[in-house]
Amino acid sequence: MPSRQLTETVYSQRLVFIVNPNASNKGSIKIWKKIERELVKNGKRYEVFFTERSGHAKELTEQILKQSLKETLICGVGGDGTIHEIMNGAAAFPHAIISSIPAGSGNDYARGLQKTTKVHKALSLILQGQSTSEVDLGCYSYQNNKHYFINSLGIGLDAEIANGVNKSRWKKWFNTFKAGKLIYLYFFFKKLFTFKPFELHTEIDGKTYIFKNTWFLVAANQGYFGGGIKISPDSATNDGKLNIIVVREFKRFELLFMFATVFLGKHLKLKNVDSFLCERIFLRADSNVFIQADGEIVGSREITAEISPHMITIVAGVGENN
Repeated sequence: MPSRQLTETVYSQRLVFIVNPNASNKGSIKIWKKIERELVKNGKRYEVFFTERSGHAKELTEQILKQSLKETLICGVGGDGTIHEIMNGAAAFPHAIISSIPAGSGNDYARGLQKTTKVHKALSLILQGQSTSEVDLGCYSYQNNKHYFINSLGIGLDAEIANGVNKSRWKKWFNTFKAGKLIYLYFFFKKLFTFKPFELHTEIDGKTYIFKNTWFLVAANQGYFGGGIKISPDSATNDGKLNIIVVREFKRFELLFMFATVFLGKHLKLKNVDSFLCERIFLRADSNVFIQADGEIVGSREITAEISPHMITIVAGVGENN
């Protein structure tokens, strides 16, 4: 497979695609071939790169954006992990514009920020002249290393589920039958009976809170996580705030009820669901629980996160799931 390709038709804005060939059980390659035909048909000048390993999308993004100060639209063809890497590569470059062709299991970025989970609609945002929006990025520090997240950062059960999904040999079978979101539900039920709630010490904008018997905490930049679960319905991506959701002190069967209320948008009214708005949060668990950022495991036990307002420019759709 070639690592780079350049078409010949003139295009005023640099247009680059970064394709994760392993996304969606390698279904991303089929998606890319369809995109490529449309690009050629519409006379778009573009470049394409294929990732070869974990972290490669970040490296490619940095290399591309260092080449010139020309406005550059980078479109990730993959899932939330691919976009996570691209965001981390692009954060330091104000001439970057980020887009996504959803080709993963969860596609929460496409759903919550770009407002489209359909490939042809996502591509039309590029072909028909995209509108853009400046949005916030979350920034986290783990063991003195600084990184970014665009969707959410979480500690506890949600990260345990993400870890299970990412390592599962069943993931490719769910994707084969275009049921990638169901694997998150599968691992929710699986982890529900084995995960042990923990005590969580936090500092939220300088105020100390201790949450006992915590199932998870999510610091959300946008509403969705876990393949379409709207855990933070009040999140706005340009308000300079993180929405903190803490789920604690539920019995296991009660947690099932809590997640049922999520689909009705009623979970924030429950007694043992706490919510906060903040600019900065520090987390420390009393056990070695996983931490996820955009569905990727980034550490365990202790982390600091804050919001970076209007940090990145993205291609924006106009309606949910267009």
